[in-house]
Amino acid sequence: MPERSSVLGSWIKRFLIEYLPTERNLAVNTVKSYRDCLTLLLPFVASRCGRPVERLKVEDLSADRVRAFLGHLERERGCSAQTRNQRLSAIRSFARYVSVRDVALVEWAGSIRAIPLKKTVRPRIAWLATEDMEAMIEGTNRRSASGLVEHALLLFLYNTGARATEAAGLQTEDLHLPERTGETARATIHGKGGRIRVTPIWTRTAKALAALSRHRPANCQAVFWSRHRKPYTRHGIIDLVKRAAARVPTLEGERITPHVLRHTCACHLLQSGVDINTIRAWLGHVSLATTNIYAEVDLRAKEEAMQSTSPHDAGDPPQWKTKKGLLELLKAI
Repeated sequence: MPERSSVLGSWIKRFLIEYLPTERNLAVNTVKSYRDCLTLLLPFVASRCGRPVERLKVEDLSADRVRAFLGHLERERGCSAQTRNQRLSAIRSFARYVSVRDVALVEWAGSIRAIPLKKTVRPRIAWLATEDMEAMIEGTNRRSASGLVEHALLLFLYNTGARATEAAGLQTEDLHLPERTGETARATIHGKGGRIRVTPIWTRTAKALAALSRHRPANCQAVFWSRHRKPYTRHGIIDLVKRAAARVPTLEGERITPHVLRHTCACHLLQSGVDINTIRAWLGHVSLATTNIYAEVDLRAKEEAMQSTSPHDAGDPPQWKTKKGLLELLKAI
């Protein structure tokens, strides 16, 4: 039986509580992203309609109001085109959900889903030189427990290329250290979409992580905790990376985030000769096309390719002309 309700709120509740986590089995962070979009959208539409959010009808969410909302995101909230497209994708998904369950709203949903995504330019991939990365890691104060955690966390991000959310969610049971298992040190990382990957870690990183066990707060299963003795959050890790970068003079004025460290890990792996498919598995990418961006930004590899294919300088005579004659050239071959 098709669902017959024109109250926007009832549709949104079922969409967020039943459809996304249960039928689609989407990750918690993905559901939160949809929630955040609708949390911004509903007050905007309500202000345009002149009625409370609870009394909004599905038809109040018109295509024109969605376009106005997208413009509001860019002009007044300063969102990028990528963020604008992400919000539109969430609204499109909601419209599709409604249309499948009520044929009377198919035309309404079609007008929403017809709103085009903006063409975007892929941002420049930022990554750090080895010297700058090492300066960030060694700049931590390891005389305190919180400094040991910061040192280990920066090492872990660089070593594994983990996202901030992945590092924040790392539990002690996810670590396999030689001192505890007698095996190769490695970490089990729970990535986007519920995907799990196992990444080997350096002896240096393993020692830094093992040293944390002596200072771990009671009843804390998180690998990384802040100076407040609470597990690190995603935003806490972002702040930590900013502070570490601020201590490096050569990084002054640069915007360094955990994702820059992720790019740094990938680019350094590539420069070390690791094949692109292994890097894909290392970072937890679903598609190899995502990982290929690192092959495009490796300037050193491009310079080596240029040198290998570069013609002789105009002032250098061709090699065959340095011989006394053609017969001497043939004899020399």
